Order: sequence, then structure tokens, then C-alpha cells
Amino acid sequence: MSRTVLITGANGFVGSHIVDALLRHGDNVRAMVRPTSNLRWLEEKPVEIVYGNLQDIESLKKVVKGVDVVVHNAGVVSAEDKYHYYQHNTEGTHNLVKAVLEVAPKLKRFLFVSSQAAGGPTKGHELRKEEDHPEPITDYGKSKLLAENWLKRYMDFLPITIIRPPAVYGPRDDAFLILFKMIERGLNPLFGAGRMVSMVHVQDLARQVVLQLEHDKAIGEIFYASPFPPHQLEEFNNTIAKVVGSTPRRIVIPDIFLRAVYPLIYPALNLFMKKPPFRVDKLPDMLTPRWTISGDKAAERLGFEGKFPLLAGVGQTAEWYRWKKWMTTRRDRLKARGEARMETRMHNGHARGYDPSCDLCGLAFDGELKTTKHYEDDEFIIVDCLICRVPMAVLKEHRASFTEDEKKRLLTIFKDLFGDKHHPDFEQRRIPEHAHVHFRTTQHAPPWVRRTDDMKA
Repeated sequence: MSRTVLITGANGFVGSHIVDALLRHGDNVRAMVRPTSNLRWLEEKPVEIVYGNLQDIESLKKVVKGVDVVVHNAGVVSAEDKYHYYQHNTEGTHNLVKAVLEVAPKLKRFLFVSSQAAGGPTKGHELRKEEDHPEPITDYGKSKLLAENWLKRYMDFLPITIIRPPAVYGPRDDAFLILFKMIERGLNPLFGAGRMVSMVHVQDLARQVVLQLEHDKAIGEIFYASPFPPHQLEEFNNTIAKVVGSTPRRIVIPDIFLRAVYPLIYPALNLFMKKPPFRVDKLPDMLTPRWTISGDKAAERLGFEGKFPLLAGVGQTAEWYRWKKWMTTRRDRLKARGEARMETRMHNGHARGYDPSCDLCGLAFDGELKTTKHYEDDEFIIVDCLICRVPMAVLKEHRASFTEDEKKRLLTIFKDLFGDKHHPDFEQRRIPEHAHVHFRTTQHAPPWVRRTDDMKA
């Protein structure tokens, strides 16, 4: 029997991905938003839109009535006035719990999306774990920790679980977009030599949220969301450069500039820019050497495994930015200007068609590998698709279709590699002019539609 799940902050970057994961899981989703919210990431999805305010308990009582599960994702991550962090993140969470206890006291689960900032940065070289004493260093982190402490008071009355994500990236995010654009255009801004951070792809975070809702072992517990080891910030930037096909110039930003100069120029940036790179209150986060956490607890107790290591996650994000035309690459600009010219390239002694504006030609001829490679010979290369995450075979020739003999050989190769469960999907949606084929265990579907292989840890 399907359950009704309320998610607050459902229209945002993280919230909308949690909505997708809940829908794929088969849940009925009630999405709480503000009347002024932009609903672009909820359009066409089978969700119930409800309007509520975390400062208005009466509105919250109406919102939570009849729900089985609450995912409290709404919150303030950036504010000019520090009071807003406590008003929304702490008091808002307390108000929501009070509304639940009054109207839905038999709730099956209450999950709070907190933050790595609630635990604080890493001391020394050991990864921070859930049982470590929390030491937040910003008002944002302190407000999230206070919210967690309020929830702990109610754990005898409600089945509460808490998740602490680190920095989150992925499709629909505009916070990292400026960095992707700068690196693609040839500038690689770096600050703090050797700084280490944990990061999580938004779809891995959403999957862990749903898994925590399912597991009784998650009740009364806090889990960090970090399925992969931490990375140096420079490694993250270099991975962006790899997937967008750029060789950017390193621009080292010294700590003294961030500490002493940025606060002075911030008012001007705030006046003349639509969105400055970051608010001054984020400087303590940025000047801290290590924000590294362990995801072992979720792996050991819940069996959670991430699907997006750094290369695949950054590659998928970049492709999504390009798909939505939030960002372009050199190949995109060649195509837009009509400067792409079919060329002939020699490949193992054979002349083959090549298009300098085609990403699949870049993969087949130039070795622009952005995800896992499964197979390669003189005719095909097989990789994981960045968007669909399923195996994809690409022809080493720029033409629109496979021959019948090529199709038969591909089927044999795929059967040898992946067995009989996969079947070909020859509909070439994004790059129809270059022959490629996806091999799926289920039919292609929008990201919020339930599929038989979904939600596996």
C-alpha cells in the first residue's frame, strides 16, 4: 500500500530530486511550497501542491493532516541577517514537529535534512563521524544543530531520523554553475592549497533519504551522506575541466584576499551583481582546511552505495547544464555558429567521417572519456551514458545509423558483457546524427517514473 509523504522545500534543487526519488519509489507525494515559489522542477509530476509557512503553525497543521511520512527539507542556507537562520532552520523545524504531534501523532517517519555544517569541520586527518562531538563554526551550522537538538527531545514520541549532507552538486543546481562556466571559459579559480572536502551528487543524496525512510535501523539515528571518499578542491575543478574539454589557467586566490579584501568589496559586488559568488558569512567555511566526513555508517547499517563517483557525477552535471543551455562548450559554439565541417579522419588505416562539433566523435576519436568504459574495439566504444546511467554503445564513425550487421554484432557484445537482461533502445534522442544505442533493463522514462531496477542500494 502506497504511503503519503510530505516534503517541505519540494520545489528547490535538493527537494525536487527527493520528490523524484519518492515518486520512483511509488509514494504519493505532497509538496509543501510557498505561494511565491517557482514550481518549474515540479511541473508535469504527479504531486499534490500545498502551501505552508514554517512560521505559521495553523498552516502546518493543514499541511501535515493525513500524511504518513514527513521529509523536512526546507531551510535557509544563505542569509544577510543571521537571525533568519534560527528563525527558519531552528524555529521552523520546531513548529513543524509541534504541528505533527497535534495532527498526525501516529506518523510513520520524520526525516530531517540537516547539514554537515551542524557537525562542523574536520580536526586532524580523520574523517568526521556521526558520534563525534559537534562543533559548528557558522550561524547556519549552529541553527541546524539546534534543530537537531530539538528533534532529539521528541525521539520518544516520533520515529525521527536525520541526514547530514555535505556540499551537494548535480542537475538543477545553480550554485556550482558559475564555477563550471569559468573553467569552461579558461579560468580555474583555486583557493587553499590542499583543501579537502566531501561532496555528494544530489541523486545519491535523494536515494539515501528514501532508504533511511525504509530502514527501521535509521530511527533515532544521524547519518552523514557521503558515499565516496573526500577530494581536494583542485581535483573537483580538474574534473570539471576534463568533462567540458577545457585547459584552464590556474588562478590561485590567497587566503588573505578572502579574509581581508572580500568583506570590503562584497557590498559593491552585492550592488552590481545579480548574485555574488558567496556571502561574507560563508568565509569561515571556505577558510577551513578540511570538511571531510565518513559515509561508513550508512553503508554498514543501511547497505547504502552511491552511484555517482566524482567523474560520473561531474560529467552528468555538465551535460545537464548543456542540455538546458545554462552552459556551452567549444563544440556547442561550433555547432551554433555553423562552423562545424565534416572531416575525414584516419582510424586504424580506415578513412572515417568526423564532426568537430559532435560529442560522440570526441568520445570515439579523441578519447574524451567522461564516465566508465566497458569495451572498445575498432568499430565501437561502450561507456555508461552520463544522463541515463545505462551502458551506451557509440559507433566510431559520424553517421546517423548502424548497419544491420553492426546491430547484430552489438547485440552479441552486449550479451557477452551484461547478459540477457538488457535490450536495445535505438531511439537517438540527444545526438541523432551520430549512431549510438542504449542498452536498458527497463524502458526509457522520465526521472520521476518508477522503474523495476530503481531504489536498489
